[in-house]
This record gives sequence, C-alpha cells and structure tokens, in this order.
Amino acid sequence: MIKRKKVMFMIDKVLSYINKNSMISNGDKVVVGFSGGPDSTALLHILYRLKDELKISLYAVHVNHLIRGQEAFRDEEFSKNFCEKLNIPFYSFRIDVTKMAKEKGLSSEEAGRIARYECFNNVLKEINGNKIALAHNKNDQAETIIMKFLRGSGLKGLSGIQPVRDNIIRPLLICSREEIEYYCEHNNLQPVIDSTNKEAIYLRNKVRLELIPYIIKNINENVVDNLFKMAEILNDENEYIEKEALKYYEDIKDNGGIIVEGFKKLHVALKRRIIRQLIKDVKGDLNGIENLHVEDCLELIERNQTGKMLYLPKNLVAEISYGKFFIKRLDTKKDFEYILKIPGILRLDELNLVVKTELLKNHGNLTDTPFIKYFDYDKIKGGLVVRNRKEGDYIFPKGMKGKKKIKDLFIDKKIPRDERDSIPLVAIGKEVLWVYGIRDTKNYKIDEHTKNVLKITIERG
Repeated sequence: MIKRKKVMFMIDKVLSYINKNSMISNGDKVVVGFSGGPDSTALLHILYRLKDELKISLYAVHVNHLIRGQEAFRDEEFSKNFCEKLNIPFYSFRIDVTKMAKEKGLSSEEAGRIARYECFNNVLKEINGNKIALAHNKNDQAETIIMKFLRGSGLKGLSGIQPVRDNIIRPLLICSREEIEYYCEHNNLQPVIDSTNKEAIYLRNKVRLELIPYIIKNINENVVDNLFKMAEILNDENEYIEKEALKYYEDIKDNGGIIVEGFKKLHVALKRRIIRQLIKDVKGDLNGIENLHVEDCLELIERNQTGKMLYLPKNLVAEISYGKFFIKRLDTKKDFEYILKIPGILRLDELNLVVKTELLKNHGNLTDTPFIKYFDYDKIKGGLVVRNRKEGDYIFPKGMKGKKKIKDLFIDKKIPRDERDSIPLVAIGKEVLWVYGIRDTKNYKIDEHTKNVLKITIERG
C-alpha cells in the first residue's frame, strides 16, 4: 500500500508540474522522445496514464544512432514492443550519427542531438502535432548546472534546463533519478540500460558517476535538490532581466542592427543579452555561441570603428558600420552580369528588379529621375551590361571633377559592406554609367547636339 501511494504521489507530482508550467493543453498531440531507457520509459508510461485526464494524444519516436551495435537494435525492439502493448503509435529512425558527425564536423554527441530533433520535428509535422516531450530529470538538471558552472556560464546557463522551451516540454524535470527508477521497478516496466552511461568517458558521465557522488558523500547530500531549487530561482530572475533587455533592444534596433550610441548607455547585463538576442535573430538559435564570443562583440562595439569585423562560429560575422553594430551571415558572394539589349527588357530576379531600355529621338525636356536616366546613345562605344561591382570599377560622377572608384563611392555614401554586391551597375567594361540609387556619370549625357537618346529605367519587378 505504501509503495502504491509512493507511485501515485509521483504521478500527481508530474501532473502538478505540468499544470504549474502550462506544458499541455487539451487536444495536444505530443511527440515523446523514447529511447527505451528508464527516464523515457517512465515518461511515456506516466503520460499514458494521464492522457485521458489531460485529453492528449501520444506518439513515440525512437532514434537508433547505430553506434552501440546489437545493444542499439535491442533498444529499438524493446521500444517498439512497449508501444505496441500500450497501443501508442511508434516511429523509429536509424541514423548513422558517426558518419553524420564526420561529414558536418561535429562531435558525435552534438550530431546525435541534431538527428533526434530532426526526427521529432518530422513526426510532429506528419501528425500535425504541437508538443515534444523529453525525459530530462532533476539529476540531469544538477549535472547540467555543474557543467555550465565549470565552463564559466552566466546567469542563463546556470538556470539550467528549462521545463518549457518553445514547443518542448520536460514533465519529469521535477523527479529525481531514484524516483524514476523506483517507478519503473514498481510498474515492472523493465527498461533497457545504455551501457555507455556507466563509462566515465564524457564530461556529463564524469560529473554523474564521479563528481556528484563525491559531493553527496563528502560535502552536501542534498546537492541535487539544492541545485534544482537554485535553477528555478535563477530562471525567474533571468527571465525578468531578459524581458527588460528586450525592451531596450527594441529601442535601439535599426535596419537589422543596433545603434551603438544607445547601446553604450546600457548596463552590461542588458548589453550581453541584447547581443545574444541579435545573434539569435540572425542564426535562429545560440548553439555554438559562448560567453567569450559575446565579450568579443562588446569589445568591438566599444571601439566603434567602421569596417571592423569579428568572425564568430557557425559562419557568422559581427561588424561595425557607420555607428551601427550588425550580426550577419557570411554568405558566398553571388556575382551577376547580363548583356543589356537595346531596346529590350531585362529581369534581375535575384534583386526583384526590371531594367528597361528604349531608343528615343532628342526632342528636349528629358529629365533624369532616381529611376530613369538618359544617355547620348551615339557616344556609347561598346556593349552595355548590368552587373554587380568588380575590382577596379570607376565612374565620372556628375558634379565632381575626374573619376572616382566605385569602392570609394560606396564608402563615401556609407553603404554597408554586405549591401554593396547587390547594387546593380550599368557599365561598359570597368567604366560605370549608373550606380543604381546612388550616382550616375557625367559622361555620355545628352546635350543640344544629341540625336539619339538611350533611356534606361530600373524599377521593382
């Protein structure tokens, strides 16, 4: 009877934690990450027992990483049979994680994580689901916090694993590993055991198998519970600071970047969060971004020198450009060049622009606009092209003496570096007649002697 009460207490505990964190709503379709180990087996079984009360549908997803030989196929078979007994839809994937890690230059741990999330999301789309349930527990939380501490994490890192993040929920985060093992034993679930969990080969395993047991025995027997409580407190406080940082972020955002002058006035705690948010806006997440990268960005902003750049992980670059700070992707430059037929219409699909050329007789009263330029057609010797910039390009700008390099023109006009390759130029060889939206040449302009006029129009497609 006492054992039964203990099991029911755990189910009530999980239900209370679900409700406290608003993890689940009526009608949710929940994908459960199911390895077949004690944690995920207990999670799936508890959600199965609560599914009518919660009014949810369950779908189990198992990912075989093809790393542990026959043991991995044993886990897959157990997971399949377990779901069949409970009549839970089962999806199984086999991903060569070792090969994936080698091809993408990742650790096997990171590659496995990416593979699992891809599989979870694929099933989520197939069933039109809306939640992914993972089986992290209180001990996982303690291990994560210690690892983050050892790596020098800030407040956010020390907040540990979040009970809810986007559409990912962790109902067992409130439960200890001992409680989960007891639940599995009492319900005769007989989960499989990953033998690598007993090997102190990864940092997490060393923390789990060596460091935490030492702390419990010699320093503080309640370390797991204490770290869990600390994480909840730090998460609340970090959440508050994050909200404040977002308010200031909105005030200093400008055209994809942030205004340096406004940023410098903020407290450094807000600055760090704003930089992280800017990176997340561009990259989609913060994987691979560490504190040292944020500190490097702070130093770059403090110098505030136009043109200075900082290369970040995951093909990102931080840049100062005319009083603004940007995080951008390092995309490969895509050159374009098209012969301009006269008369004719040319579509620049990469820029969503249309270039139209017409031949007119000079009847006077022809005035340039930002989108229309007129040239003396008889003065033009050679084929006209529309292209992006090249090394050595120059122009004879109207209102200025001599010629000017296109590179210098962009600098004078404070055109951000990453926008320069997408500005169309009308050119003959290296000589540019028109830098669209910026400047046109004083050469080839119509006068009283002009007979044939070339009209060039560039407009949105």
